[in-house]
Amino acid sequence: PIPSLADAAQERARESTMTLVILAVQLSSLAAIRTGHPATCVSTHVARSCITRSRPLSASAEVTATTLSAEHAATLFGRLAESKLYLDPAVGACCHSACSDCEWRDPEGGYRFDTLSATKPKWLACYVLRDFADERGSHEPRWAAAIFGNGEACVSRDEFATALREMDFEMPMGPRGNIKPEQASLADEAVDAFWSYLAGPDELLSRSTMLAKLQEMSSDPNRLGAVGEGPDFVDWKDFARALGAPPFERW
Repeated sequence: PIPSLADAAQERARESTMTLVILAVQLSSLAAIRTGHPATCVSTHVARSCITRSRPLSASAEVTATTLSAEHAATLFGRLAESKLYLDPAVGACCHSACSDCEWRDPEGGYRFDTLSATKPKWLACYVLRDFADERGSHEPRWAAAIFGNGEACVSRDEFATALREMDFEMPMGPRGNIKPEQASLADEAVDAFWSYLAGPDELLSRSTMLAKLQEMSSDPNRLGAVGEGPDFVDWKDFARALGAPPFERW
């Protein structure tokens, strides 16, 4: 019998779906080789993504999405996160009690702050140095001091990895697990994922490029930040998602 137009269309659709599945399995195999994840689990995840999404993700996006666990991302974030942020030096002394008549209240909602503090590391600061030039002092983020603190304009992949591994770890706020400092050694895949996000195929990473890529992680709709220099910080959820790690994964 001669197939109907509907049958032919269905057959073409099935062939297209199978092509996507085959491509997805090939991509997942590459990811499995690189990360050590079981190929069957990765293949199922990627194939499902290709079938359910309106358009397939790029190969690089799929690899990133399966290369890092939340625990490995937390070993990075715990080296980079801060318990204090310097924001707007123009804001004067504030009791941080959310007073209704505060002169630093934003008419559009919320408040303006000069600094923010937390009991545990919570924010990855997205500035190189903020000096308030008064009794409040200045703040150089941990990442800027550790990776570019000796005046380097750029660092290599090996220099970057060494600096990260030498940074002290403190369990940050956000991740759904716990890591003791003595258990927080950086896995190669964590360093690789972070370098890939920041520098891509380049052999060197500059401080300005790293800052720009960190700010790209932020989902804050205020793209100017407190002083017009871009987003001021990245939290755990945005950091994990940018590196392809599931922020709510427990371990």
